[in-house]
Amino acid sequence: EGNEVLPFDPARDMSQLMTQAEKLGGVRLVIVDPVVSAVTGDSHKNTEVRRALQPLVDMGAAMGAAVLGISHFSKGGAGGDPTQRVVGSVAFAAVARVVLCAAKVKGIDGDEDRRVLARSKSNIGPDEGGFEYGIAQTKLEAWPDVQASVIDWRSAVVGTARELLADAEADSNS
Repeated sequence: EGNEVLPFDPARDMSQLMTQAEKLGGVRLVIVDPVVSAVTGDSHKNTEVRRALQPLVDMGAAMGAAVLGISHFSKGGAGGDPTQRVVGSVAFAAVARVVLCAAKVKGIDGDEDRRVLARSKSNIGPDEGGFEYGIAQTKLEAWPDVQASVIDWRSAVVGTARELLADAEADSNS
């Protein structure tokens, strides 16, 4: 009764989000996880997804901030175009200027598994290549009792997202 928490709806809540971002000042990154939560209608319908995401796109442009939407791959379709496998409507990937895919790739001949971040789509630069990375645990300097995950960036990798993630796709479907 009056204190009910409603899910985020860009059409309804954008002015409040903008107000809070202005109070904070200097906001340069807005993360929506999962991005499908920003769609109040059918997340498989192109026009509904585009309509729901447009206020986020406009907000990012107005603030000079990047908007990062996090999603997962749909089941099946191993070896297919990773951009086409984003859960929900193809509009999620179509609206984005850059689509990055992260996956754990099975090691070769008993080697350690690798993690790969690959560009699957880019309207503003190359749409292939990426980086290997690891995830490590560390203690925070300011709070030594707190463990945090950090990214250990490794070497650049060459190839399309489809090629780079092929091993991960095959492994995730077994």
